[in-house]
Amino acid sequence: MNAWITVGEMKKKMAHVSKEHGVEINQMTKQKNQSAFTKHLHETHRIFVQSLNPNLKNFFEGLNDFFFDMAEQAESNALQNQYFAAIGDTRKNKDELTRQFATNVNVIFQKFKSKDFVYFIENDEQTEQTKKNLTLIKEDDLDQKLAINNVIAKISQYYHEELYMLNERYSELVGMGGEIDNHANPIGPDAIVNAFALSLKVLKSENNIKLMIIKLFEKNMVESLGPAYRMVNKYFKKSGILPEIKFEVKQQPSAGHAMNNSINYLAHALSEEDENYKKIASILEHDREQAPQQSYSAENIVQFSQLTDALDQIKVELLTDQELESQQSISPLELKDELIKKLKSLKAMSKNQQLNAADENIIDLVGEMFQFLVEDRNLPETIQLVLSKLQLPYLQIALKDETFFSDKHNNARQLLNIMAESSIGWSPETDDNQVFLNKVKEIVNFILKNHEKSINYEKLIERFIRFDQKLKKRASIAERRTSETVSGRERLSVAKNRTAEVLKKHLKDQKVPKLVREILLKPWANVLILSELRKDDSPDLLFKHQDFVRKLVNAANPDNPNKRSDAAIKELCDEMVEGLKLVAYDIKDLREKSQEMQTCLEEINGVREPEKPLDFIDPKEILKLSKEFNRDSSVGELIENPDLSMEPPPGLKLVEDDAQESASSLKLGEWIEINSKKKPQRVKLSWISPISGKMLFVDAKGAKVIDLFPIELADQLRKNQSRLLQQVPIMDRAMSSIAEKMKQRKAAAAGK
Repeated sequence: MNAWITVGEMKKKMAHVSKEHGVEINQMTKQKNQSAFTKHLHETHRIFVQSLNPNLKNFFEGLNDFFFDMAEQAESNALQNQYFAAIGDTRKNKDELTRQFATNVNVIFQKFKSKDFVYFIENDEQTEQTKKNLTLIKEDDLDQKLAINNVIAKISQYYHEELYMLNERYSELVGMGGEIDNHANPIGPDAIVNAFALSLKVLKSENNIKLMIIKLFEKNMVESLGPAYRMVNKYFKKSGILPEIKFEVKQQPSAGHAMNNSINYLAHALSEEDENYKKIASILEHDREQAPQQSYSAENIVQFSQLTDALDQIKVELLTDQELESQQSISPLELKDELIKKLKSLKAMSKNQQLNAADENIIDLVGEMFQFLVEDRNLPETIQLVLSKLQLPYLQIALKDETFFSDKHNNARQLLNIMAESSIGWSPETDDNQVFLNKVKEIVNFILKNHEKSINYEKLIERFIRFDQKLKKRASIAERRTSETVSGRERLSVAKNRTAEVLKKHLKDQKVPKLVREILLKPWANVLILSELRKDDSPDLLFKHQDFVRKLVNAANPDNPNKRSDAAIKELCDEMVEGLKLVAYDIKDLREKSQEMQTCLEEINGVREPEKPLDFIDPKEILKLSKEFNRDSSVGELIENPDLSMEPPPGLKLVEDDAQESASSLKLGEWIEINSKKKPQRVKLSWISPISGKMLFVDAKGAKVIDLFPIELADQLRKNQSRLLQQVPIMDRAMSSIAEKMKQRKAAAAGK
């Protein structure tokens, strides 16, 4: 064997050893970093919880005194009882509330440790995966959401400096370089307030009680967060994690961002490029390259200041003393011609001059965009007319701001989207005192008067959303009551129908005395209806009350060879008494009916001699009831004529087409227009019955307008008696429409 090693082999061996050593060092470094990350996370968790816990315990203990004071001041017995119940509930669960809060915070830190910064998810957004991963679910209650968001906003405002430093230090700790914000911060306002609100799930009190506790948290606990935040920052500084950090004001969405997590217009820090605008820009670029070149010097181009002056004069002429909801004298596409006329009258444009190509493209695009707006049948006409007045200021915005068309999250663009989207269900009939219309006009007027200045469109968006939420909150309460009422009626209707079926089944072809039929079809029918409504809680009771019908009919039929004993009859009468007590049957009448029934059954079954012949009903006549009887019976009418309102009209056939697909896939919250050919009315899908599948539609105030089966809606869509309303942002739809038109024009030109 050769003992000598070549230089090349030596280098290979050294490189291999070096590589293995490097891998070991990297692994050791990663382990060390992970260990430090875990240690610091554990310590900040411990410091924060230990700092906050004493105050939190005092807070929960103080709830007793608060609700006792509220009970003393209550204006009604019902409210007073509710406050007394809250005292017992909070006293019994005060320790569990503290534990649950600590558990929720622990879950947040565990998720942060795994670099999963989505701590909460809406109830209706759960998937199988999120059910496994996310243990904290937001309460599905509008009032509580608003209260939670108000507390979050207050904390964000009070402790912006401490939170800024915590965000930077947690970013450094997790190695993300500034990616952690208030929402991802494990002890930030979003995490802590939601963790607190979710801990209230251990209480059995009504939602209004929980809402009061959340508001008390804002009043009494927000101040306790300051010392806790400072202690965590102090630990970070002592541990060498950004020890010299300085507070800097960053341009971020304001605290109002927390106001509405369901509307994400303010939540996007990054821009989103409009793909349709990219297509439009590409076509315009192609057209410019194909067009014959003309030589124009800078002196022959209309200057931006001249363009602005002309637009200002047109604005004054068009909008002076003109109602915002009135029709303009020129269409959006005619504005360009009007502008050129004005430039010529101002001596700013001669036959040797032209508009800047880029400016001309923007003028054309804005004209197309607002032409789409005034033709869009998804918007109510009055709102169309008001928003169309924004063409002039928005043209000037687009001429100054190159992101207006290219960035979907441009604030001026988003404001138009939001106002249009919120207006989709508007009608004069549902807008009391024109509150909504006046708010839209107020914003449009403000932009018309101030667009040359620096308008804070983000603030306008926040204010409009806050205003719109207040209106929708009122409507949502009415809407909830409407759906509960309709749901209750449906459940009652189903209960009545099923009761009628049970009674019909057991009475058909039976020979019984009039007394038995009267008891079963009047008071006992109510017992069965009530039992049907409560069957989820007491299924055995429903079966017992239904079986009573069978037993009573058998015992009352003289042709039945199986006779009942005195004891069996007494037991049957006792069962009748217990059942009738559920429907608050008069005690005196109950005794009389029980005695009358017992005597009747004893005579039929030979226990006693009849004093006079019993009046039996002919089996052929037993289900034929008089109108007077039907009026007194809750189900008498249904014995002969079952209620078919819970089933689709028999004349409609299921057709598997686009109309049926659209009707079946309609989602809650989406709007349609009904009676499109006669008197159009905008309605929103508010609720779908789990019993019948019926779709409940309400107006903008939450009042019921109509309910339809999907097959009925599909039939109306097919006949153009109703139509779906698009809820895609209007700017997105406009840009898509313009891009498609330009594509078709380009294809047509290429085909010539």
